[in-house]
Amino acid sequence: MAQTILVTGSTSGFGRLMVETLARQGYTVFAGMRAMAGKNAPVAEELRALAEREHLALHIIEIDVTDDSSVEQAIESLIGITGRLDVVVNNAGMAYNDPLEAFTLEQAQQQFDTNVFSVLRVNRAALPHMRRQGSGLLLQIGSIAGRLALPFLGLYGATKFALEGLTESYRYELAPFSIDAAIIEPGTYPTAIAEKHQSAADTERAALYQAAMDKFMAPLFAENRSATPPDPQEVTDAVARIITQPAGERPLHTVVAPVAQRQAPQAINDAVTQATRSFFETLNLPLATLAPKKEKQKLKK
Repeated sequence: MAQTILVTGSTSGFGRLMVETLARQGYTVFAGMRAMAGKNAPVAEELRALAEREHLALHIIEIDVTDDSSVEQAIESLIGITGRLDVVVNNAGMAYNDPLEAFTLEQAQQQFDTNVFSVLRVNRAALPHMRRQGSGLLLQIGSIAGRLALPFLGLYGATKFALEGLTESYRYELAPFSIDAAIIEPGTYPTAIAEKHQSAADTERAALYQAAMDKFMAPLFAENRSATPPDPQEVTDAVARIITQPAGERPLHTVVAPVAQRQAPQAINDAVTQATRSFFETLNLPLATLAPKKEKQKLKK
């Protein structure tokens, strides 16, 4: 039986590539999106046409990840069609780029609702079904900005730091139920989220930082504007690899980034893994009983 995968935020960018790639690999894929009969109707129709043309098990499903009832209805509808849910790829998100001081509290709440609370909402709806079937994977799309604190990406980065903490906790809490959790940490890629970032509401305060912001952002996104920009397909391929790996052996963190951006986030991941292991060993806490297979082996060394 083909695994069933839900991908949120599938109208463009990483999400669009994921649903097409995974469907072509033989999975039953549900492309989650808002307003599939409204502003996203053209995208929905393109995906339906692709599914028909290539005979793919690719379905379009209405889901607003910021709304409880929409999420619950989408998951129930999916289960009604396939009877199971094997993988959730929490890809939906938005980005605010500007100095922290210039954002209103309302904007901060919106950023967290879309990037963090939505993940809790979707996973809460999915987990009872995964627990009942005795397997599953929660895969969050994070960012290197969730590992390195970057100026002018502070609000966006804070949401991605939050996803790191949630994913690590999910990892250990869900292991006894044979459910995996993992996070992909992309670098800068030329996708819609990079091109359509939201600006701070307080333009007067934002203007105070403009020169410093321009100086920082130009080199950070330079490769995206080069003659050979990094390929977003790399992120989709990483997602596909993690899905195919055996349960309990999937890496917790996976950095997917242009070469110049890889080393520091990977070093942080390695340090966090070692520090976490040492912390639990020092306090004689039973992390080894909760950890997936590879982490259990490391904890026993």
